[in-house]
Amino acid sequence: MKVLITDKKNNEHSINYTIGNSLAETIMSSSIGTDVQPFAICGFECSCRTCHALIEEKYFESLPHIEEGEEYLLNTSLHRKDNSRLSCQIKMTEELDGMKVKLRDDY
Repeated sequence: MKVLITDKKNNEHSINYTIGNSLAETIMSSSIGTDVQPFAICGFECSCRTCHALIEEKYFESLPHIEEGEEYLLNTSLHRKDNSRLSCQIKMTEELDGMKVKLRDDY
């Protein structure tokens, strides 16, 4: 299973993922993990916005519901879009195979 990541420098990467891991964990454990810093500086605890990502809209219905903490953090961003999510809150599933994700540098 793969996810397609566009990093903060607009380079595209195809990354294998493990079902059950978060999208943020998938990114950090890949070869681009060190190239996207700062990223997930809270340690995947949903207490920062540095893992802010734009998710391909056709996959939005397959994502977990936005919980209150994530909603609050996204609402405090000046750069929130309709397809914004925090990648630490997205658990990877079979339905997300092939999903395109754009990492933000203006979280």
